[in-house]
Amino acid sequence: MSAGTLTLTNGSAIVGGSRTSFATELTAGDFIVSTVGGVSYTLPVKSVESNAQLTLVSNFTGPTQSGAAWSAVPRVALNMVTAALVAQSAEALRGLNYDKQNWQSIFSGTGNVTVTLPDGTTWTGPAWNSITTSLSGKAAKGANSDITSLSGLTTALSVAQGGTGSTAASGARTNLGLGNSATRDVGTAAGTVAAGDDSRLGTVNGKSGGTLTTPSLFTSAYSTNAGNKVGMQSFDTSTVGGVIGRTSFQYFNDAGYIGARRGGSTAIQDMAIGIDKDNGTWVTWIFSEGGNATANNGSWVNNSDCRIKTNTRPIESPLEKMKMLRGYTWERLDNAPPGQGFIAQELMEVIPTAVFTGGTTILDDGTEIEDTLSVDVAGAAAALHHEAILALMEKIEELTLKVEALQSGG
Repeated sequence: MSAGTLTLTNGSAIVGGSRTSFATELTAGDFIVSTVGGVSYTLPVKSVESNAQLTLVSNFTGPTQSGAAWSAVPRVALNMVTAALVAQSAEALRGLNYDKQNWQSIFSGTGNVTVTLPDGTTWTGPAWNSITTSLSGKAAKGANSDITSLSGLTTALSVAQGGTGSTAASGARTNLGLGNSATRDVGTAAGTVAAGDDSRLGTVNGKSGGTLTTPSLFTSAYSTNAGNKVGMQSFDTSTVGGVIGRTSFQYFNDAGYIGARRGGSTAIQDMAIGIDKDNGTWVTWIFSEGGNATANNGSWVNNSDCRIKTNTRPIESPLEKMKMLRGYTWERLDNAPPGQGFIAQELMEVIPTAVFTGGTTILDDGTEIEDTLSVDVAGAAAALHHEAILALMEKIEELTLKVEALQSGG
């Protein structure tokens, strides 16, 4: 703000000043800025008569006001602002023109086109007409109902793609796990290999590994989608409430072919352990190919009875320990899916008892990581976060009391 105050009169070009220095702060062509009635006025100066009086280029149109604060704005400052605004506007218009020309090239050009970006760099790529031409007649991604035949294939479709992986019958049988057999005979006559249920599988006496007897193998109770799973089940011959006790261990493959191969290993998708309960309900525990485990009808639980514990004590300095830990997301180097949580080495510095040493982990490139560390994430996070929340609640209560005391004192 400039020194002194102004007196502005509606309909008059004469401006009076009180304790002002018009002669030293302003010259003809400069501007004064003042706010009158909540409206900011920028007024050009025609002449300066004295430190206490000047004349505007035109009559003041606002309401008469005395004692108004004001600021002197040299003409060169406004000129610089105007010049900068013009330059920025020209630059913006130039960028819009580039964009217009670029889009016209993309939509109306053929083959490859070169566009100029607002920063002056260029990019060369296919025009829209070229893209549509190259895609014409090509099958779309996903399900295609318009494909009636395939021709010109030089490489056989793999088993994973729904083919046999071979152009010869012998190679196809090998890839499909059929060996030298072209078909599997269905029946129970001697010398045939049965497909589906076969009463001759009631025992494997004399074979290495012991004896299996009906109903220790899968029976018709697992006929639904039976082609996609294999395993064992056992029955208790006694009944409880009319229900025969049964437990089961089985695995499911991902392609419907028991013994199918993928990447050099059997394509197992899930492994399941199940128990029939007395009330007729079925509970299962699923161990999936991706490394996760699911308790379908319940939760994984840990014993936490105080009677089996000693030396229990709250976590000390939970807020400081929270600062020592970070939550991460990651990609795995051992063919495991992405994950999130704590890093074992960091958690060991905070809660050493939540970190455990395991065996050797083999990475995708063959590197062996010995004594791989694992963590009790659920226990560590629950205990540390709860104690940290309690500490924060205490701080909030202290601050609340202080605020209430200040308010009552004011």
